[in-house]
Amino acid sequence: MVIKNPGVKKVGLALSGGFARGLAHIGVLNVFDKHGIPVDYISATSSGALIGAAYAAGVEAARIQEIAFARSNLKLIQFTFFRLGFVSSQPIMELIYEGVGDKTFDDLVIPMRMIATDILSGEQVILDRGSLAQAVAASAASPGVFAPVERNGRWLVDGGLTNNLPVDVVRQMGAEYVIAVDVIPTRQMSQMPKGPFQMYQRSYDILSHRLSVPMRDKADVIIDPSIDEEIYSFDVRKVKRLVAEGEMVASRLVEKIKQDLCL
Repeated sequence: MVIKNPGVKKVGLALSGGFARGLAHIGVLNVFDKHGIPVDYISATSSGALIGAAYAAGVEAARIQEIAFARSNLKLIQFTFFRLGFVSSQPIMELIYEGVGDKTFDDLVIPMRMIATDILSGEQVILDRGSLAQAVAASAASPGVFAPVERNGRWLVDGGLTNNLPVDVVRQMGAEYVIAVDVIPTRQMSQMPKGPFQMYQRSYDILSHRLSVPMRDKADVIIDPSIDEEIYSFDVRKVKRLVAEGEMVASRLVEKIKQDLCL
């Protein structure tokens, strides 16, 4: 649901990557819809790009949640988005086609930019035109999980490698008040990861968090769902728990946000 902004400050929303933990973004958006929090711009990385693209296309948070809950077995995601191996990004694009259609950035009702990484140069790449589905696939192409996405002569992978919480990007778009949603755990773990797969995920979390620290300092509000450490990046089975956590933390801050925006 796109809510007209009656305030004087343009509101930007920065959504982090975090694989399955990105489902917590849905809970945050549910709270925004319920309380009439406007969003004028969105920047996002990886799983944040997936959720953010649907919202920017005008899909209500309740509908995004409905789709996520309906996919309780999440076979599409398990066998592409969260499977070990070097696989095609086509299923991610098909998921976007199914949810919002064959849209481009020009079709969005909320302006949006996504972050990807050029695997050859190591540079951040900001995606803001062309196919929405292809851009999401590029932003979410975790190395070792998805094949890079070729776009305009560049081979693109997960934007979390260069900017996992793109607060600076949404500021550049014109946002004067930035709400950042960071789903990467910030606290120390109490136990060792179990096996090489969890070790890989934990290593990715450490990298992502270190990149996000300076971006967190640039935001006006940080929403960081306290996701339990046993919920690893690829654990899509806990979708309801992740959405509920996003709702709970956003609810704690929504009155501050409304006060800041004079809503």
